[in-house]
Amino acid sequence: MSTAQMPTAGQSILFGGDYNPEQWPRETWDEDMRLLKQAHVTSVTLNVFSWALLQPDDETYDFSMLDDIVETVTKAGLTIVMATSTGALPAWMSLKYPDVNRVDFHGRRHRHGGRHNACPSSPTYLKYAPKLAGLIAKRYASLSNLVCWHVSNEYGGYCYCDNCAARFREWLAARYGSVENLNEAWTTNFWGHTYHSFEEIFPPNELGDAVDENRSLLPALTLDYRRFMSDSVRNMYRVEKAAIREYDAETPVTTNFMLNFNDFDYFSWADDLDVVSWDCYPSYDTDPSEISMWHDLMRGLKSSPFMLMEQTPSRANWQPFNSLKKPGQMRAQSLQAMAHGADTIQFFQMRRSRAGCEKFHGAIIENDGGSDTRVFRETEELGSQLHQLGTQLVGSQVRAKVAIVFDWESWWGMLGSVGPSVSLNYLTEINRYYAELYRRHISVDMVRKTADLSGYSAVLAPCLYMVDDQTSENLHRYVRSGGRLLLTTMSSIANENDQCHLGGAPAPLRDIAGAWAEETDALAPEVSVPLLFTDADSAIPQVRPAAGSLLCDVLRTDTAHTVATYGGDDYYAGAPAVTENSFGEGRAFYVATMPDKIALSAIMDRFLAGSGVETCAPDVEAAPGIEVSTRFGADGTRYTFAIDLAGKGGDVTLSTPMSDLITGKRYETRIALGRFGVVILKA
Repeated sequence: MSTAQMPTAGQSILFGGDYNPEQWPRETWDEDMRLLKQAHVTSVTLNVFSWALLQPDDETYDFSMLDDIVETVTKAGLTIVMATSTGALPAWMSLKYPDVNRVDFHGRRHRHGGRHNACPSSPTYLKYAPKLAGLIAKRYASLSNLVCWHVSNEYGGYCYCDNCAARFREWLAARYGSVENLNEAWTTNFWGHTYHSFEEIFPPNELGDAVDENRSLLPALTLDYRRFMSDSVRNMYRVEKAAIREYDAETPVTTNFMLNFNDFDYFSWADDLDVVSWDCYPSYDTDPSEISMWHDLMRGLKSSPFMLMEQTPSRANWQPFNSLKKPGQMRAQSLQAMAHGADTIQFFQMRRSRAGCEKFHGAIIENDGGSDTRVFRETEELGSQLHQLGTQLVGSQVRAKVAIVFDWESWWGMLGSVGPSVSLNYLTEINRYYAELYRRHISVDMVRKTADLSGYSAVLAPCLYMVDDQTSENLHRYVRSGGRLLLTTMSSIANENDQCHLGGAPAPLRDIAGAWAEETDALAPEVSVPLLFTDADSAIPQVRPAAGSLLCDVLRTDTAHTVATYGGDDYYAGAPAVTENSFGEGRAFYVATMPDKIALSAIMDRFLAGSGVETCAPDVEAAPGIEVSTRFGADGTRYTFAIDLAGKGGDVTLSTPMSDLITGKRYETRIALGRFGVVILKA
C-alpha cells in the first residue's frame, strides 16, 4: 500500500475518533467541536450507527441531520472518516423483512436488537445496505475534508438460517465439485455420515452435528462453515465498498478489525481493505507483549502501516473489570501502536454517552460537556505532541528479520479438535514465542503461511496445525535455501480438510524436522516435566530448572540432533524434547512441549545463534519492562521508541547521542523514563 492511501490530517497524523451527534442536541455540537480543536483533534468519525435515522422506511431517506453535522465539522476545520451506518439494522426492516435477522447456533431466529446482527445471506440486507452506502457516497464523496470511508463496524458473528444453509451448499459445490469429493475430504464414512447430495448437508449448529460452537462430529464441517461465513460476511463489506467506488475511486475504504478475534480470516479480508484498521481494548492485566503482537499482526495483514481506529482514552465498559488507565498510560499505549506501525490514533469516543449500555465507557469530553478532567488534559497533551511530530513518521516502516507464521485456519482447527487437551490455546502458544522475542527487543513480522519468507533470517511457526501442499512447499523452499525454522508440538498435524497427515507428525515436514512424534502425552494443568539441555553452552539456572507443560511429544529422531531431553520419572524421561536438524542449507528446530520462560530463553538462544538477528536498536539498552521498537523512514532514518508500558519507569542507556522528537531534548548516554514515559529517538 502506498503511503498516499493512509489518511492524514494536513501536517499531522489523524487524531480523533467516533462522534455521535444523534445522541446530543444540535446546540451542543459547536461547543464540542471547539473542545475537540482545543485537544488538537484533527478528525471525527461520523455516522457509525445511524441507519434507522437515515432510512425510516423502504423508500424514504433523510440526510438532514448528517448534512448538519458534516457542515458543523467542516466549519470547525476537522477531517471526516465517514461510516456507512450499516452496523445496526433499523427496527422496521427487522419486522417487515425477517430474513435480515440472524438465526443463532441454537436455531432461534432473532428479533430486532443489538448490532452486527444482519444475516450475510439475506436478500433484503444485500439490497438495502449497498444502496445506502451508495447514496451516502454520492452525497459526500466530493467533500474536501473526507479522508476515509468506514464500512459498517466490527463485523462479527455467524448465522445458521435456511438462506445461509442454501448458500453454504452452493459454496461447498463450488469448492468440491461433487458430493463424492466432499465425502472424501470430510471423511464422512465416520459414524455413518456419508452424503448422497449437497441437499443433505446443514450448517453445524446445535440442531445438527455440532458438539458446541467450535466443534462438530465432523471437524471439517465446522472448518468449512467458518470459511464460508468468513467469505459471506466479507461479501457484506465488498458490496458496500463497490457501491462507494461508483462515486469515489480514490478515498481509502476500510472496516475495523478486533482483538483476539477468530470469527473471520483477517488475512483473506485484508486483500479487500485499502488500509487495515482495528480496535484495541486491552484489559487491565493484558501483557504489553500481547498488544504488541496484535499491532504487528495488523501491520502484517498488508505489510503496511495501519489505523488504530478505536481505543478508550480512560476505561472500557464491557470488560469484567473496567479499570481506569493510569496517568500517562493512554499516551504510552497510543505511542506503542505508532511504534508498531499505526499512522492514526483514534478513540471511541469523543463525548461520553448519557444513556445506553456505553454510558460508563470512557471519552474525551464528559457527558455534561465538561473538559476539566485528567483525561481531557492528557488527550490535549498527546494531541499537541502528535501535531508537533507532523507527518515525519507517517508511512515509515518496521523492518524485521524474524517472522512468526499466524494462521486463522490452524486456530480454527485447534479449536475444533476434540483432544488432546482442553487447555490448548493457539493464541497462548503464539504469544509464548512472541513474548520472548519482544523481551529481547527483536522486531517481528506476523505473516500468513504462504508468505514469501526469503527475506527473513528466522521464522517461527508455533502450532501450525494445518499444513496444505502449498504451505509445505513454501516451508521446504525456505529452509532448503538457508532459512531457520522453528516448529512445535501440534505443528503440521492435518491438511486443509483437517485430515491427519500420515507418516508421523510433523509430516509432511518430517524431513525438515528430522524427527517425528510417536505419541503425545497430555499433562494436567498442575503437572510439568523437567527439561535437561544437553549442550554446555545452554546455561540453565539450577535454582529452578527449565520445564515443559501441557503436551509432551515422545520424539524419535531420524537425522535431528537432540538439544534437550525430558527429565523426571515418566517412561519417556531421556527422550528428545527439543531437536535441531540440518536440511539443505538451513536448519529446523522442533520443540516437543510447551516450554516455560527459562526453557524458552535457552531454546531461543540456540535458535538465533549465528542467524544475524539482533535487537532492533543495538545502540539502545533499556531496563526490564521498557519496550524498545523502531520504524524507518524512506530515507533510512531510524526512529527508536522507548516506552514504559509496565508503569514502573526505568533507565534507557544510549551508546550514541540521540534527540527526542517529542521534546527536542538531546541525550548523550542516559535517559531516566518516568512512569509510562515515552521517548522517540532520532540519531
